[in-house]
Amino acid sequence: MTRRRALVLLWTLPAAILVATSALTYHAFRIAPPDRLDGPARAAAIAPLRAVLDGSGAPAPATASDAPIVLVATIWSHGRAVARVDGRGDDLAAAASYAASALAADHAVRGMAPAERADARVQLDVVAGRAPLGGDSPLLDNLALPGIADMLAIQSGVDGVGTTIAGRDVLMLPHELVAQKLVSSKQPSNAMPELAMGLDLPKLEQLLAQRAGVPRGQVPGLFRFRTDAFVEPPRASRAADTTPIPLTRGIPPRPELSAAALRAAALAGGRYLVGHLAPNGRFVYEVDLATGRQSDPKLLGGNYSLPRHAGTTYFLSELYRITGEAWLREPIERALAHMISLVDQFPCHGAPPDDFDCVLDKGERQAQLGSTALGVVALAEYQRATGDTRYAERARRLAAFLLYMQRPDGSFRHLYDPATHAPDDDAQLLYYTGESTLALARMYTVTHDERYAAAAQRGLDWSVDWYEFFLGGFFYGEEHWTCITAEALWPYAQADRYREFCDGYGAFLRDQQTAVGDLPDADDLAGAYDVTAFVPPYNTPAGSRTEAMVSAYKLDLDHGAPDPAILGQIRAALGYALGQQLRPDGDFDSVGDVDGGMPGSPVDRTVRIDYVQHVCSAMIRASEILGD
Repeated sequence: MTRRRALVLLWTLPAAILVATSALTYHAFRIAPPDRLDGPARAAAIAPLRAVLDGSGAPAPATASDAPIVLVATIWSHGRAVARVDGRGDDLAAAASYAASALAADHAVRGMAPAERADARVQLDVVAGRAPLGGDSPLLDNLALPGIADMLAIQSGVDGVGTTIAGRDVLMLPHELVAQKLVSSKQPSNAMPELAMGLDLPKLEQLLAQRAGVPRGQVPGLFRFRTDAFVEPPRASRAADTTPIPLTRGIPPRPELSAAALRAAALAGGRYLVGHLAPNGRFVYEVDLATGRQSDPKLLGGNYSLPRHAGTTYFLSELYRITGEAWLREPIERALAHMISLVDQFPCHGAPPDDFDCVLDKGERQAQLGSTALGVVALAEYQRATGDTRYAERARRLAAFLLYMQRPDGSFRHLYDPATHAPDDDAQLLYYTGESTLALARMYTVTHDERYAAAAQRGLDWSVDWYEFFLGGFFYGEEHWTCITAEALWPYAQADRYREFCDGYGAFLRDQQTAVGDLPDADDLAGAYDVTAFVPPYNTPAGSRTEAMVSAYKLDLDHGAPDPAILGQIRAALGYALGQQLRPDGDFDSVGDVDGGMPGSPVDRTVRIDYVQHVCSAMIRASEILGD
């Protein structure tokens, strides 16, 4: 009981302090959002710059201007910023003309081929209000939190930072701060490493000094500013509509939520994953959108995650089962074959009389339960989708490992040493118990062997019973696999307490989900989880938690008691996720073929395979319950 209470405090107290402090800082340092230009005004501002790129305009040479910067133009080509010019003037038209003249003289632009110029996209940031960066707040000082304003007083992806040198403003735009990884760079709590906020001020000052052409020590005080940002549509779309697209945190407006939109987005995610699957069956694990750098799928071991490989293959099988798209099948089989080859290449077996296989990657000395568990989920889902039993015996041997690792009370050991044939009875790793119960439930689905169903139910009971303590009904860990398993075991296990547990979990998550108006000036984050004004949400929870809520809603339907609050929760989270997915209208600043990918957050320009897996799995499963 003491350990559980300590966990409650560890997971909830820092978040409560952060939310309260963020609210105080927000009111102390808020910059009012700019008035957004309408479509014709955006088009008029970009027109002289597009004329330069098309060679149809001959702007007058730029003349010196003491007027403040009112806009910055960025020219994007193949995901890279090839040119950046300031526009100065007393009004928007004068500033756009000034920027066009500077663009015409830019060496990088003059060296572009006509086709490159036509494909390039112009982004404008019209500079709006400004305020000091950081500083002290008497209210925060009275709370014994001096200096925390320096960490919180920037809204990542929304605020830019600048300085004034020799009477001229030198600016780092919001998207430049993101691309340089200068935002969300501090971790105030070692207990919550995923909690990142604030600025890398030393690196920022260095970059501002380089841009101004002065020594680093000559950068004076910094200020924050906001912009009204917009970008041209892709070339293929301009024939129909040239109206520039408004951007918030560098992201276009969300698509309208519908079952059809979710299905299309899930398939786009599938195409991204298939496009990033190597001939050897291993995925390009991670891609940096700003640079195009990506992990090498030919290298075994390293930072590659076998649980995420298996989970991604599971999603592709699930997508194939629901959509029947033929192009998915061969890549699924290639990814499964790679996983099976690892079992043969790096032996992991049980000593007699135990007869099982487990999964290892190169360099691993201990088998992680999650690698084998999600491998079983992927193999079972493939058989469920295709009726093909070619992997049935391998799935049986891997599932035998899960049965071996389960204790009589339903819990699991999470690590196994194949050299000594000994499980680790102490280590407990996040997600592995839930993944294993789902694997056993899916094995029951495809084999009808009640050994698997009974073991899955024991694991489910252990997970649910863990919360039978004082605060258990008010606090939950990450239990999305638990609720997916509860629905997967229906109708074998029909205990109403599983439905009640998942409904309670849904209510707990809704308290962490933002709605429109909850965060002034940040309605673009509505529907996401774990948000403050200064810490943008991670995108994966919008997927993984929604996977759980789809199962919770279906479990309610099975019991004849659908919960409209859960349905609304699903719609809100997937509305947010649709906006985050990379699409042709918003991929202008991403290097490579990345459409369908899912970045880590609105300010984390990295795509990892599990980000795509969780969000797109939620999308395709929700498309079956959301009517248009």
